[in-house]
Amino acid sequence: MAGATRVAEAQVVLRYDAAEPLGTHARFVCIPQFLMLTGRKEFVGPFRLYHLVRVGTTYEIWAVRPLDDNTPYAMKWLPPGEQHTRQAANALKHEFNVGKSLKHKSIIRTCEFGTGKDGTYLTMELFKTPNLKQQIIEGVERLHYRLEEILCNAALGLEHMHREGWTHRDVKADNYLVNEKNEVRLIDFTLARKIPKGLSKLLGGKAPVQGTYSYMAPEQIRGKEVDACADIYSFGCMVYELMTGKLPFTASSSSELLNKHLKARPPELSMLQKNIHPEFGKLVHRMLAKEPKERPNSLMEFYRELKAGRCFHIKPKPPLPAEEEAARKAQEDELE
Repeated sequence: MAGATRVAEAQVVLRYDAAEPLGTHARFVCIPQFLMLTGRKEFVGPFRLYHLVRVGTTYEIWAVRPLDDNTPYAMKWLPPGEQHTRQAANALKHEFNVGKSLKHKSIIRTCEFGTGKDGTYLTMELFKTPNLKQQIIEGVERLHYRLEEILCNAALGLEHMHREGWTHRDVKADNYLVNEKNEVRLIDFTLARKIPKGLSKLLGGKAPVQGTYSYMAPEQIRGKEVDACADIYSFGCMVYELMTGKLPFTASSSSELLNKHLKARPPELSMLQKNIHPEFGKLVHRMLAKEPKERPNSLMEFYRELKAGRCFHIKPKPPLPAEEEAARKAQEDELE
């Protein structure tokens, strides 16, 4: 009976195809959830798995509930088996330690960490909304009427992370969740590192070349130990994408893409977005400067400049509801 209930609850989930290379859009395919549950655990530690959100090569993301409570949480789970290596478990513990140190309304709330015979997991606030990348794919113009508030909230969350001494090192649209109230959550601290200080900053150490190619700062590509300036560059790539629907750089190969981040200048925003306010365009291009010292000093500086100005010449209007939009298009087709 329990099995029948599980099948009825779930229907279809989105599965993430983690075979996609860095810097490309994630691919999702619909699969029946009961197929994912066949032969799998129903419980992990003191939590019951009730909805599969995403599957990657190493981790699974589930909606879960504690056995003694009905509050839903998100769980990032490393199941037992071949993928459960010490390195993968340590990465999850690292993400927990970073997330637990960050307390801000625009950063996902990290809750618990556990490891044992059921594998290793961390639990987080369940913030049920698509990420910004998914919303960009649906059409950036649908975001433009509320973009200023989204960017302000996103910038403040990342600024808090920097003030707590961390760089995110994988800032991108995929790692921001945004709901219809413009509430934002920064997620995924897998690549986060402490900002170098004192002698280590003076000597300039090396760091692993990690990140998402479409958003990586030049110094990060070169394998340098980075500070908040690298995240500011990545944030600038995301803002560019949110304004135009296009990334600053695209290429037919990873090496060509990285080389463009190192040497090329992105197309002027005003060429792709005619409604952009000139001062805001200049601010975004400053964020994309090749030299860290030429970028804004902090995301608080970005926030203040945005609050003092605006993104667009003419404030965009909210999109029509889906039914009205379909009717409008049908009417236009008839006139043609």
